[in-house]
Amino acid sequence: MTTYDQLKKFFPIISQVVRYIYFKNFARVEQELPPLKDKLLEFGDLGKGFFDAIKGAYLAMKEKDAFFTKVYKYEDFKKIEELSENFKNEAFRPTVDDYEKGFLLCWEMILKTLSMLKKEYPDYPLKEDAKINHKEEI
Repeated sequence: MTTYDQLKKFFPIISQVVRYIYFKNFARVEQELPPLKDKLLEFGDLGKGFFDAIKGAYLAMKEKDAFFTKVYKYEDFKKIEELSENFKNEAFRPTVDDYEKGFLLCWEMILKTLSMLKKEYPDYPLKEDAKINHKEEI
């Protein structure tokens, strides 16, 4: 079984966590992360990189980090799909170590899910900004 196949079994969990991130249900993300981390321990550096990617996506959204927030708010689903493929391709470069491979493969899954969510709910990420701007105008 390939590395990708081993980590692909976590796609449903990653997808669910990304949904929680997308809809800003941070309490649920925090519930899901510890059991996921435990499951990934058996993969060593590969699992550590994978976990750090999803945890980083969560923290980036919570802290409004530039890259993730920009992709979340302003990129269309096609561009996000393209980014997802780029991350997957980067993971299989010959010079990539296990940690980086896990990290990149998780980001591929994160972006794949984000692309699907942007396709289904394209305006959702901007609604909060509209509420904030409306409050500032009042």
